[in-house]
Amino acid sequence: MDHRMRRGLAPLLLLFIKYVTAFIPGADGPVSPAQGLEGGAATLACPSAPDQPADEMMLLVWYKDNAPIYSYDARIGSSWSNEFFNSSGRVSVDLHRQPTTITVSRLREDDEGLYHCRVDFLMTPTRNIGVNLSIVVVPSFPFFLDEMGNKVESKVGPYHEGDTLMLSCLVIGGRPPPRISWYSGGALVDASDGASEVPGVKENELYLPLTREHSGPLTCRASNTELIAPVEASVEIELYLSPQNVSIHWVSGTDSEETLRAGEPAVVGCRAGGSHPAPTLAWWLDHRHLTQHSNQTWLNGSQTALSYLQLTPSVGDHGATLSCIATNPAMEPERASRADVITLNVTYSPIVEVSKVGDGKMNEVVELDTLHLECEIKANPPVDKIEWYFNDSKIHAGGRWGDNTSAPSLVVEESGRELAGRYACAAGNSVGETRAHAVTISVLYKPECSRDGITLDQETLMCHIDSLPPPEAYFWHITPVGLETQQLTTGSALLPLSQIIGPLTEPLHVTCSAENGIATQEKACERVVSLKHLRPPQPQHCDLAFEDDEVQMRCIPVENATHYEVSVWRMSSSNTSLILAHRGAMGWGSGLALARGPGPWLVRGSLGQLRAGDEAGAAACNVYGCSTAVLLRPTDVLLYAASPPWWHFLLERDAFIAVGAVLLIAVFILSTYIAVAYSRRRCKPRPPMVQVLQLDDVAREYLQALEVKRLAASSVRSCSSGYSGGSLESEPPAVDRVAKPYYWDQPDVTHTLHRESAV
Repeated sequence: MDHRMRRGLAPLLLLFIKYVTAFIPGADGPVSPAQGLEGGAATLACPSAPDQPADEMMLLVWYKDNAPIYSYDARIGSSWSNEFFNSSGRVSVDLHRQPTTITVSRLREDDEGLYHCRVDFLMTPTRNIGVNLSIVVVPSFPFFLDEMGNKVESKVGPYHEGDTLMLSCLVIGGRPPPRISWYSGGALVDASDGASEVPGVKENELYLPLTREHSGPLTCRASNTELIAPVEASVEIELYLSPQNVSIHWVSGTDSEETLRAGEPAVVGCRAGGSHPAPTLAWWLDHRHLTQHSNQTWLNGSQTALSYLQLTPSVGDHGATLSCIATNPAMEPERASRADVITLNVTYSPIVEVSKVGDGKMNEVVELDTLHLECEIKANPPVDKIEWYFNDSKIHAGGRWGDNTSAPSLVVEESGRELAGRYACAAGNSVGETRAHAVTISVLYKPECSRDGITLDQETLMCHIDSLPPPEAYFWHITPVGLETQQLTTGSALLPLSQIIGPLTEPLHVTCSAENGIATQEKACERVVSLKHLRPPQPQHCDLAFEDDEVQMRCIPVENATHYEVSVWRMSSSNTSLILAHRGAMGWGSGLALARGPGPWLVRGSLGQLRAGDEAGAAACNVYGCSTAVLLRPTDVLLYAASPPWWHFLLERDAFIAVGAVLLIAVFILSTYIAVAYSRRRCKPRPPMVQVLQLDDVAREYLQALEVKRLAASSVRSCSSGYSGGSLESEPPAVDRVAKPYYWDQPDVTHTLHRESAV
């Protein structure tokens, strides 16, 4: 049979074999599984090599579901393929390799089925090999739905650590049905499988308690074959995380032991990681917020925040806590902050201060009490040297200071006044040495009478007391002569004499003492005080004058006089002594004299009836007594002028009655005439009879300064006197009573010198 005939008979033979010899899996030969992806290619193997070397393959046929799809006849070297199955040329066979393979590309779902190959050999029986080909349909890419059924695109959240994430991953299609798994950062978190109520849709619901490890992408993977990688989709979980790993480190300004020096700057840094989003870093020194730090830096690669602080510590910062607080601004404060805290070790030279221990004020000690001073020291590191100073001189051990003057305490058992002064202490350590500000200690003591004791300044008693503190009260005991003691208390050392009750004309026995709050004075100051020098001076410019029908003593006022006294001294009957015949007060002129207008600035006093040999005295007085009296003796002219007229006897009772009867008749007759004459004629004053003290030039200048141009006897002339210029025969000149002349005629005077009373 020729070659063409054999090629035409081959299909008929295969068709016949299909229906006569169908392949039975397991019975006719082994069956192996195989998978192919839809749209992909599947390669099926068929061992076609003979078992015996002398044998050879005669015929190779591939079947799908017992229908031939390809054949190769080795005897004639020809092949055949099913035109329906291989319409697009998607079947290829490799006969040159062992095992022989057939590759079907562009797989479709209907390509799935049982494939087997039949190999006929020349010498050995036919070989049947089955392959069960499954066509895998890849599912769609996963997509996400949240708990509300809303589709989630690329990000979900934000969430906080500890929250539970509820998310569904769904895929559509796929054969065999895919298996859905959840991965976080490459780690499997859920592989449970689930079904959807929608046909052809596969779903996996995830309930995930979120931790710090879940920050980042969350991946859903769907897989139904190992031929290709699973299909997957990822969603970003926005997870707010509080900072972690906050740490403080010194950059500069410290030694190996991280010790700071007061007043010297140092730089400290803070590093914080693990926060999302980036944290803010804040520096705190104890409870004080420090804002002078560098700008914060965020290292995105390591998710780390950096901040640097320049700190210049002070002495008060020793032992303080320096805190760096990292806070996530997107979270609640109570769950968003982490901190690192260090304690500052600040070294500094000693800070020293002197203080007094015990009762009383800081800078006072009572005499004979114990003086206890403490040197309060604050230093880091501790001090290794202490010294004491008194009035800027170093105190050495021994004597009143005791044996230990290098200790924080300085004790003096009995303090005296010589210990008053400035005290200071000094202390040193490895950083430096410091001396404290000096404290002035005052030694208080009870009041004592000073050297001056009691003094009298003008009209004020002064009590001189040495006391510290100054006296708070003064106690006076005043004893006038012949009177009881007066007790007075004052708040100052001054006692005006006006506060003393009783006469001050005699010396006073005065004592004073004081109390200062510490103690009361033990021995009072004592003195007998004479007030005689406070009396006014003796009148120096006085005269006697007869005016206003009386003899008057007239004097120019003296200083410090409050009143004046006049007296008349008369020789006793035995002519051995002078006795006081009259005493009176002097005023500023009589009422009649003052009514007559301005005159010399004189004080006047009536002397009564003077006799020959009498002496008239004038003394200036005040509360402290009277001065020595100045004595004047009247002249005969003055006595004559002051004697009663010849008709004075008529003033006697009997004579007055007799004469009166006669005069009544005359008066009745002459009444009209007398009334008219008297009304026309004014009474003219007579010149006064005066006796003046011999004046010196100073006195005359004094009177002229007062514009007293008349002589010392310048009182208003008496109307009843007819003498002038020492003569009784001449008529008195007419005087204008309204306007007195500035000059008078020279009066008749007799000059006598001053002399003291004979009493």
